[in-house]
Amino acid sequence: MTSRQKGIWDLLLEGTCLSAGQLGRMLHISDRTVRSDIKEINRELNYEAIKAVKGKGFVIEEDGRKQFRREETPDSGDDQWEIVRRVLFDEERDYLVMAEELYISDGLLSKRLEQINRTMVLRYGKEMIRKKNGWLELGLDEAQKRDYYSIYVTGCRLGHYFEVKEYQPYFLWADLEKISSIILKKLKSWKLYDTTLMRLIISTAVLAERVQAGFVIREYDEKETVEEEIRRILDEVAEASQVLLPEGEYHYFKRLLKNDFYQVDQGNEQEIEAVLKKILIEISVEYGFDFTENKEFIEEMKAQINGTVQRAKNEQYAVNPVLPQIKSKYPLEYDIAIFFTDRLGKLKGIKVSEDEIAQFAVHLIWAMESSFGRTRQKIALINPYGKQYKDLIEKRIGAIGDCKIEIAYQYSIFDYPQTMPPDAIAVMATAPLPRPIEDTPVVLCRNFLDYHELERLLTVIRENQVISVRHYFRTLFKPSLFFTDMEFNSKEQTLEFMCGRLEEEGYVDRGFYDSVMRRESIAPTAFEQGFVFAHGMENDARRTAVCTCILKNRIPWGEYQVKIVFLFALASSWNHTMIPIYNVMIDNLFEKSTIHKLSKIRECRKFVDLLI
Repeated sequence: MTSRQKGIWDLLLEGTCLSAGQLGRMLHISDRTVRSDIKEINRELNYEAIKAVKGKGFVIEEDGRKQFRREETPDSGDDQWEIVRRVLFDEERDYLVMAEELYISDGLLSKRLEQINRTMVLRYGKEMIRKKNGWLELGLDEAQKRDYYSIYVTGCRLGHYFEVKEYQPYFLWADLEKISSIILKKLKSWKLYDTTLMRLIISTAVLAERVQAGFVIREYDEKETVEEEIRRILDEVAEASQVLLPEGEYHYFKRLLKNDFYQVDQGNEQEIEAVLKKILIEISVEYGFDFTENKEFIEEMKAQINGTVQRAKNEQYAVNPVLPQIKSKYPLEYDIAIFFTDRLGKLKGIKVSEDEIAQFAVHLIWAMESSFGRTRQKIALINPYGKQYKDLIEKRIGAIGDCKIEIAYQYSIFDYPQTMPPDAIAVMATAPLPRPIEDTPVVLCRNFLDYHELERLLTVIRENQVISVRHYFRTLFKPSLFFTDMEFNSKEQTLEFMCGRLEEEGYVDRGFYDSVMRRESIAPTAFEQGFVFAHGMENDARRTAVCTCILKNRIPWGEYQVKIVFLFALASSWNHTMIPIYNVMIDNLFEKSTIHKLSKIRECRKFVDLLI
């Protein structure tokens, strides 16, 4: 299956019935090409996996979905998982013996370890798997190993975050279906977010798996007590797993149940508000967006800050299953969230993960959008991601043209009716539904109904703006800052060279490199497609410009391998002028084969022409 055909398959796999025209527009190919590729996919699979529904479009039938799920589960050939499993569960972890048992060379084992460490340092930020005197070790205590285990497993199935059965192949002894049933039943009255429930299900399964393997937590604070309700939940899990638990496990389980509901205590509300307003003033100066008068936004951000600070202090690791979409679809808002996080970290003395940063970005996306419209229609929303995502969607659909839409009903992905209320004209779901809904059309909301898609309806009105954007875009790329066939061993070496060239050309001062590296230390600016959008933490360049490097060989950057590096020098006056620039570049760089085509170009003008 080609990458283009894989794109068609992935879009249909989300559960939506799409026409050839819709698929073509999403992938920037013709209707005829879509139909031809679908025939080729079916021919390759030896049956009609993708079927045409008359008058509606194309869908993947159930056998095709089952085949996809089988291919996605780990097996004995999954080297990375085998390595993580052995390091966490085996008493003896001899480096050469492990390589021999996995039927791989010690060089390949070393490469796999580097890949695991890059991914886990980004998501977990703790100790890495290290080789010492021929042995592999993970310098963590039992509770930290469980956190590591939970985060690794969750990351392997981020695209199937709410599908419990997808995680079972990563557990040899714990029964996820039983544990899930207990957690959902016992905690139903708690009204937790679906993301919180999944975190608890996975973390509880990890607890059961570790105990069944003989690894237990015995120590605990004797001054603290465990509520009977919490104790009864773990007792049921222990009975289902057929294990006996020491008292320390009940105290550990109590820590797991610290959920995502965060309230601003009266005692620290003023302090949090002062921190927030200080950061928002800096954002106004750096980016030109003033959020200080948006009272609803400020209240929501105060609650988010409080939750983030508490989780950081308690070493709780939130997993945000929509982090990749936010980073790729909203790079500007995500960058402002990075700036926000940098300032928050300094003021509160905490380290914030990328998953938490994406939560701040959602609030910023919501605050940057406005609503318009008149007449009202009711819809139902099935949204497992929590209140802030519901608020974001509500903001966007509050008014579209002459039709004002109201979210009249909201359901959990674990508990929604098969038949919707009669006045609900549609169901909007932010994740694929595990079972169908009768008589009411379901709209799978990709990227939370992002305004980029809605604004395409206004193409004619915005044509003049697009022309002016492209003209300004070209002025940012200078032949003297365009480099090809460059060879570097690391991102540090790459950025040092590029920052040096910008300084020589008079665009930045000497401290620019340190500012760029500080930005990278919070969250790498690499994208899965193989490009980097690097820039400084502050927008304090003398003049705005873009330095571009096409690398001869890909180098690791965060968890990705990159081929093209863009380094932005942003002056304080850039503000709104860069918003459409970000959109133009992101949209084009995410198209199939764009990176490959750009990497072959040796002239700056031709490079920019293809890029836009």
